[in-house]
This record gives sequence, structure tokens and C-alpha cells, in this order.
Amino acid sequence: MHNTSEMRDEAQAQALRTFAGNGFGDAAIGRTQPHVLLDSVELFHLARANRSYKLREIVEAMLQAVGDFVRQMVTRWNRQQRARATYLALRGLDSRMLRDLGFHRSELMSVAAEVAGVADYTRARLDRPF
Repeated sequence: MHNTSEMRDEAQAQALRTFAGNGFGDAAIGRTQPHVLLDSVELFHLARANRSYKLREIVEAMLQAVGDFVRQMVTRWNRQQRARATYLALRGLDSRMLRDLGFHRSELMSVAAEVAGVADYTRARLDRPF
């Protein structure tokens, strides 16, 4: 049976012949980076540091997602409050004033939602009167 150094020498010789046939005869063969063997304590500390780094990334992403969710909820709540305030203000007007504004009493909820940005605009807007 061959020992490891003899097998490596044979592999290098085969590689040199192959590279020479391809025109890369002067290509470097062998290790380009030194291999570093870590003992178990160093490996443990590196694994622990990597785990801490990944955990920090996960927690940061989770906090970002929670913050985005809370901001969306606050924005939605503010819009709903503006829609409610607009509805209450319009509801206090009499039918003649609502007609002057171009609304019917049955439209008050949708008008308030449109003004507050809760719903899309569905009414046609005219730049000038007829």
C-alpha cells in the first residue's frame, strides 16, 4: 500500500503532465493557502461567535418587522379617526347644505372614507361647473 506522500507525489506528477499538455506547464501545483487546524476550544469559540452574530441578525429583523407592523397599525388607526371625524362633521349638516356640497346623506360614510384616505376616490371631479 502506498503512503500518503507517495500518492501526493504521483498526483502532482499526473497534474504536471496534464497541465503541460494543455499549455499550463508552469502552473503552480500544491497548496496555495496554508491549512490551519483548530483545536476544539478555538472551534467552540468561533461557533459561539457565529451563533451570536446570526442570532443578532434574526432579532434585528424581527424588531424591524414588529416596528413596521406597529407603524402600519398607527397609520390605519389615524386614517380611521380622520374618517370618523369627517363623517361626524358632515352628519351635523342639514340636507340643504349637503346638497350644496354635492352630497346626499346616504353618501356620508363613503365621502368621509375617501377624504381620510381609507377608500379610493369614486366620485368624478369637475374642474369647472357645467
